[in-house]
Amino acid sequence: MKHNKAIVNAEDFWQYAGSRYGKGDVAPLAILLQDRHGVNVNILLLICWCIEHGYIINLPQLNAVISAVEASEHTLKQHRLERKQAKPEGKQDANYPQALAKYNQLKDDELVLEKAQQAIIVETVNSLGLASLPSGASSMSGVFNASIAALINAYGLREKQEARELISQLLKQLS
Repeated sequence: MKHNKAIVNAEDFWQYAGSRYGKGDVAPLAILLQDRHGVNVNILLLICWCIEHGYIINLPQLNAVISAVEASEHTLKQHRLERKQAKPEGKQDANYPQALAKYNQLKDDELVLEKAQQAIIVETVNSLGLASLPSGASSMSGVFNASIAALINAYGLREKQEARELISQLLKQLS
């Protein structure tokens, strides 16, 4: 069944993403997928949301979402690099308090950028008319959700066993 009305709002998705990102090993697995395989963590969290809520995002739809966040992803990558470079080295440094304050401000700014990107994702998803699994056939019932295949294909991960294993490990964290 296709849905043409809004299926999620930005604040609900922000709350969902934060709760899932902080669950078990989701964060380190997501960061490995980001750093080693170029997977956008917010897109990955969207796939998790689709799986847990019984929606299917196909490859053309997922590519539309990826395209929609391209500019914000470029900005986030630049900001993330700046934050990583600003991370204070040692507490014994006389400039440590200022360096830590700058680093913490950059972390806060990054969260604002992440939330803005998620709003773009939600707006795009709501415009796509995602299909839903039949009632009772949720992700946790063992039904394969094609959103996973879309993610693997969108990021060219079919031949990357490590990436597929990381995705599998991450999905196990959801149940």
